[in-house]
Amino acid sequence: MRKIDWIKVILALSLFVNVYLFMDYKHDNRNQELKYELLNAYIYRDLAQLEATIQDQEEHNWKNEALVVQKLDDAMDSIIMRIGMERDEDKEKLLWKLHDYMKKFVVGDGTLAIDISLNDKQRADYTYLYEKLRSSGWTFNRGFDTNWDTFALKLRELVTES
Repeated sequence: MRKIDWIKVILALSLFVNVYLFMDYKHDNRNQELKYELLNAYIYRDLAQLEATIQDQEEHNWKNEALVVQKLDDAMDSIIMRIGMERDEDKEKLLWKLHDYMKKFVVGDGTLAIDISLNDKQRADYTYLYEKLRSSGWTFNRGFDTNWDTFALKLRELVTES
């Protein structure tokens, strides 16, 4: 083969390898985005369940207070899992703000206990959290979007004190 033919073969092969690498990169990126959206959905679900549980406990005179604490623990677990998977520093910072905000409502040492009894201040704090969750859209009565931009707006609205 002539030298020009070898150059053509190498260029064609290089083109195919670059196309393959680009497609693989896009595939990996999309998989990572889907993982993040799934983790966002877990946080949404847990916060919406917490909101519904607090409402239910208020309506039933706080008969099963431990359930509220358990739902908060579930939400904290989802937040921590999302933080652990995040690679973007700005997103991680916002998720830590959410974590720190929610941690203010943890009762006791943070371990699950069936025999938890809330005092009036803790009930009032949970009522405040319920109102914040509801007003910022963390409820099953509204649709939700796991896209980061929409998700981040709702996070900021929740953690911002008014």
